[in-house]
Parts: sequence; structure tokens; C-alpha cells
Amino acid sequence: LSWTRGPLAEAWLLGFLVFGYVVGSRGFAQFMPVPGLPLFCSELGLAAVTALVLLRGAMRRVLPLRRDWLNSLLLLWLVVGTGRVGWDVRLFGFVALRDFAMVYYVLYFFFAQVLADHEPSRRMFGAALGFTFGVLPVTGLLAVTFPDFFLANFLVNGVPLIYYKGDLLATFLFAGFIYFVPKASFNWVGDWWRLMLALGSLAQGMALLSRAGLLGLGVGLGCLALGRRWLPTRILAAAGAAGLLAVVVVSLAQRTDFTQTKAYGLYEHIISIVDIEGRGGYQNEESANSGDNNRFRLVWWRTLTQETLTQSPVFGLGFGYDLAKGFLLAYNPLMADDFSARSPHSFIFTTLGRMGLLGLGILLVILVAIAGEVRRIARQARRDPAAGDALTLHAMCAVILVSACFGVVLEGPMGAIPYWIMLGLAHHAATREPTAPLPASRPGV
Repeated sequence: LSWTRGPLAEAWLLGFLVFGYVVGSRGFAQFMPVPGLPLFCSELGLAAVTALVLLRGAMRRVLPLRRDWLNSLLLLWLVVGTGRVGWDVRLFGFVALRDFAMVYYVLYFFFAQVLADHEPSRRMFGAALGFTFGVLPVTGLLAVTFPDFFLANFLVNGVPLIYYKGDLLATFLFAGFIYFVPKASFNWVGDWWRLMLALGSLAQGMALLSRAGLLGLGVGLGCLALGRRWLPTRILAAAGAAGLLAVVVVSLAQRTDFTQTKAYGLYEHIISIVDIEGRGGYQNEESANSGDNNRFRLVWWRTLTQETLTQSPVFGLGFGYDLAKGFLLAYNPLMADDFSARSPHSFIFTTLGRMGLLGLGILLVILVAIAGEVRRIARQARRDPAAGDALTLHAMCAVILVSACFGVVLEGPMGAIPYWIMLGLAHHAATREPTAPLPASRPGV
């Protein structure tokens, strides 16, 4: 495909990885392309893209970096993490390298950014995102409706190719809603299909009742509101009102208990967000554990913070260290035999535990830099509609990032690889200047 002088080979590969990890999720993440070789698509893809990007950069004498604050901060975070894992691998071995993936996945940001300088590759990225988030509502609905088929029949080498994690699926569906909502006033002639995909993504995301995803959606809509793009919020309000009315009518007609409807479950999920200590009582069957989940996170975050600040406040406990050890003693020691989670369900606290105050401090400055860029591009979008694409990408990234603050998202390839690629594209769109494009591929390159 690259030989046809279209998008570059590494751009095709990044587009494929975005599609695979968003649509396939945990199933695709377990797929090993080479039987007998314990390497996943995330690492094989990263190795191939790294080699190709560095080769082209060497031929042009250009580094795959830009001299701006976000690039510099992310590079510093990567360097600090690399120094930390260099020490940890001697203590924990391969487990340290596995935990370090949350840091080295940031390389996808740099590569997506430099590849976006190539016009055919940039167009291909746009097409890949549209195709990915257009297919997701269909595969998501099928996987929820016919789970046995995907787990028992839709297999490759014994591994289900599509296997969703509920909260991550909701997060990407909400990102897809933002992607497909028309950027200006709605036009039935040209935008009906975008509205259908947006509504399908929104309805399915709401049905999954993911609190982290809902928070991310709120922040993403807030980013768009800064650019005076109110259409997504209006569609959300109209769809919510219509859905609530339909639930009320059906409940009255069937004489069912309204507290057991999806609408009431969504209401309890939303109000449980501010129930930090999990003391509230919840009546809906699907939201009954909301308080327990809040206490679960709160206890883990507190014990991890105390453990980190006591043992190694500056550099953290390291990659490979069991971040759940202290939490299980405080929360429920009987869970130790069956407990396998390695992340405290927050990218912020995972960074604190792995890299200490140094790594966390750099990460917080990175978030401030991203927020500043969103604010700048939103102001620009008020005057220049062309800035709307960059704002949309940043809003989609905001949905994923906020969800990562309350769940396991950026620690694994299912959320991290699409996020860093999309952030690289968003940053490129927000800071793009006229530059000499990368040369088109030649046979053998």
C-alpha cells in the first residue's frame, strides 16, 4: 500500500492499531500475530513503526520531535520512566517491563505527530478514525447481544478477537459521539448519517452505565463548549429527555418499578459520582454496588499514597512493585488469593506509585499544557471553523483521559495506544505550520 505513493507504511500500521484496539479491545490485545512468539501487536507494531520513522528521519536528517512544551514534557516523562525501569528490571525482571508499557506507549504520540506532516497519511488517519468509530456501535451492540458467539466462535488461535471491557467500550462510544456530531448547524441532506452514528454511539454508551465514561463525556462537551460548539450538548439534552419520557411511558404501561429502569440506574450512577466515601444507598440493581466501588477506589488511593510517601516519595515504588499489596491488607485480606489487578484504577495514582512525586509532577504539568492548548484552540475555533478538527480530537482525547483517572485505561494498550495516537494527531492539528512534507514512499522503503 505504501508503494502506491499513498499513505506511508507506518501510517497504515498506526491506523490498523487504532482500529484493532478500539474495535477488538481486550480480545485484540491478547492476539499474538506470530504463533510461539510471546509478542503482541502493541510491541511488534511499536518496533516496526520506530524502525521506519527513524529510518526516514535519518534520511531527511530530522528528529521525530517538535520543539514545544508538550513534546519536551512528554520526552522528559519518558526519560524519567526509563531511568526508573532500568533500576527496577534488576529487581522484578519481566514484570517491570510489562508495567513500564504505560510509559513507553507515549512513543506513539511522537510517531503519529510526525506522520501527520505527510498529507496522504494525515488523510488516512482521518478515514481510519471515521471507519473505526463508525464500526464500533455495530460490533459493540453485537458483542453485548450475542456474547457467547464472540467468546466461543469468533476466535483466532483460541483467542476471542473481539472482547469488550464495559467501561472502556462506553468511553470510546462517547468519543465516537463527539466525533460524529456535525461541527456546525445540522443539515439533513449531508449530515443525517453522522447524526445516526452519533445517536447510536450515545445511546449504547449510556446503556453501559459507566460513571468514568460519563464524566469524560461531560469534560469533552465542555471542551467543545469553550469553542462555542453547543450542538453536541443540545443533542445530548434532547436525546436524554426523549429517553426518559420513553422509559416513564413504558414503566407506567407495564406497571413496573421505576427504580429498576435503566433511566433510574443512570440517575443513581450520576449522583454516586459525588458520593466519594460511598455512604449512599442505591435501589437500582445495576447501581447497587456504586458505593462499594467508590470505597474500593478511595481505600486503594489512600493506602497507595501513604505507602509511596513513606517508602519512596520522590522516585516511587517502581515498575514491577505490587501496588495492591497494602490495599488488600487494609480493604479485605481474604481477597488476596483471587485478586489480580495491578493498577489502582487511576492513571494519576498509578503514576504516583510507579514514579513517585517526580513522575506525578511532570504528568500534572503535561495535563496543564494540554489544557492550555485546548483553551487556545477553542478560542481560535470561535473565529476560524478550520480549527474545529483540532478541537474535536482534543475533546475525544479528554473523554479518554478523564475516564483514565477513574479506571484502568492508559495502563494497557486497549486505551493507551488509541489515546496517544489521537493526542499526537490533535497536537499536530493544533500547532500545524507549513512544513516540507515527508517524501512519498518508494519501492523498497
